[in-house]
Amino acid sequence: MIEGWIREGRVLINKKPAKLGDTLRGEDEITVLDVDRTVLYRATLRGVYDERSSRWLKRGFEYWAVNKPRGVLASTRDPHHKNMVTHLVPSSTRVFPVGRLDKESEGLILLTSDGDLCHRLTHPRFGLIKRYQVTLDWPVSEETIAAVEKGGVMLDEGPTLPAKVKVISSRCLELSMREGRKREIRRIFERFGHRVVRLVRVGFGPIELGDLPPGKALELTSDEVAALRRAVRRSHHSVENKATERVTRRPASGRPGQHWGLRSSRSSARRSKRKGSRS
Repeated sequence: MIEGWIREGRVLINKKPAKLGDTLRGEDEITVLDVDRTVLYRATLRGVYDERSSRWLKRGFEYWAVNKPRGVLASTRDPHHKNMVTHLVPSSTRVFPVGRLDKESEGLILLTSDGDLCHRLTHPRFGLIKRYQVTLDWPVSEETIAAVEKGGVMLDEGPTLPAKVKVISSRCLELSMREGRKREIRRIFERFGHRVVRLVRVGFGPIELGDLPPGKALELTSDEVAALRRAVRRSHHSVENKATERVTRRPASGRPGQHWGLRSSRSSARRSKRKGSRS
């Protein structure tokens, strides 16, 4: 039946007639037309929607933007916690936060039921840029700003990557960062003797916080979800093609001077020789 509809030109992919053998991408929209060319169904990763009855025949993935207030926990590990960010989403579908935003921080956090996209949005390999407004306890110096922009601020798990800093006022900065370690911004400024008074995430890739009120959730449009997927692909290619942006931090268990995941061939040869001499 589907093949017949395709031959009759009643199946569209992104508003263009589909052909047998076409492959689909995650952001594609499929439209099925009736014989009189009116729309019967629309299908995306969100599910299948019946235009005639104006209802979902099958729900797919959901994508939400939430303005998380301070004191709300951005986690799914404690379902009995009274103030969970998942409680702010008006959906019966199980959604989970994309990345971390600590309890005392505010602003934009994405929630979804799409595990594959969640992985791509949070994995350091894809390097999606997040933007934060940071208010400090006292004016920040040009030297501190330069050090944050350059990167290499030593934290417990290794040096930070470079960040872009925009000065809003003497105590307020906007940071654009590719990585998102636990309480990273707070720990960076602690190294320079500052305390972060307020931290608000204002952007996650192409998605902006805008005027979304605190505590409110808004379902992302199909165009916004497609923009997220495009941003992940672009970020992935740019990080892969720039050797200077490769993450070469060694794990805490590594020895000084030893690259992460690499083993000295000379040391391996010595070990092999010792093993051979014992046999």
